[in-house]
Amino acid sequence: MADIFREVEEDIRRDRLQQLWDKYGIYLIGFVVGIIALTSLIVGWRAYSQSQAEEASKAFATAIAEATQEGADAAGIFSSLADRSPSGYAALARLRAAGALADAGEVDAAIAAYDAVAAESGADDILRDLAKVKSGTLLVGRTSFDDLAIRLVPLAENDEPWRNPAREALGMAAFAEQKYAQAQSFFQSIVGDQTATPGVRDRAHVMLALIAPHVSAVETTPMEASENVPEADAPATSAEPAGEAQ
Repeated sequence: MADIFREVEEDIRRDRLQQLWDKYGIYLIGFVVGIIALTSLIVGWRAYSQSQAEEASKAFATAIAEATQEGADAAGIFSSLADRSPSGYAALARLRAAGALADAGEVDAAIAAYDAVAAESGADDILRDLAKVKSGTLLVGRTSFDDLAIRLVPLAENDEPWRNPAREALGMAAFAEQKYAQAQSFFQSIVGDQTATPGVRDRAHVMLALIAPHVSAVETTPMEASENVPEADAPATSAEPAGEAQ
């Protein structure tokens, strides 16, 4: 009797499984096929992206070699490369093109090229910020310190990767406008930054030495002026105090 009941239960279980398969089997098959297709798509996309990156890297290296040849139009070479490269390498190529324009003395065109990279939403933030610093460095002496500060002060903060080049540009702009205390502050920040490169730190030391006499003069001027003011109880008609005031 026990065997009969077991066989009946198994038949019922098989019938239920068959019913479930008949009802939902097509969806299960579709789900499995979808997972396989999605996996294949992801793997294929990664392989394609890697291949594109390798090709872009080779093209970038080739462009560098061509641009270093005597008489080469470096700006044109990198601009052409940027037009056919993926976003990351395109931004790098445009930075190189802007640098080539600056080296050729076409400063206005270089500034415009750097500003274009800085405004490029598809570029990495670190490259966009570098473009802002490069443009700001070229603008020293071409725009006011206040205008330059709007561009670069946010990039001179302690946690910014390009902080020291930004500080150097701001310091030079402040020095050019005789804002010696502000210039001193920027260069002292460079000297105190252990991550600053030796070249940047050495230039900061030189600028601090040039600034020091001016900062001292600014600090002592109010005291000197107060010493030259006549005392309140001195006779106004006295010839000697009048001579000293002059």
